Amino acid sequence: MLEWNDRYATGDALVDDQHKKIFQIVNKFEEQVKAGTAEENIENTLKFLGTYVQTHFSYEEGCMNKHKCPVAEQNKQAHAQFLQDYATFQARFSSEGYTDILARTLLKITQEWLLKHICGIDVHLKHCLSL
Repeated sequence: MLEWNDRYATGDALVDDQHKKIFQIVNKFEEQVKAGTAEENIENTLKFLGTYVQTHFSYEEGCMNKHKCPVAEQNKQAHAQFLQDYATFQARFSSEGYTDILARTLLKITQEWLLKHICGIDVHLKHCLSL
């Protein structure tokens, strides 16, 4: 389980609320994977992720550009890569259908993304907001 920590905060209330929401969704999906109920929920999880990343990435990129965050371009590139990975995963799910391995892969990818991306890139925003 991933636990939200204030060190992940960006200083923008909407970005932080969106990050907290994705933590909740990923944790819920982890519970489903562990309980063996992920198969009946994976489509909803994928739909949520697809919608979430489009909305969140757009807002966050705009926020970084507005505040002239030095990692704005790196953030945009990381988002583009995640969207590509998501599309690949979605296509794989569509062609192969559900497997436990696929669910665990999705869980691992999203958990690693959250920690690596939020802690490595997104947190830079807080320094730009205080200028």
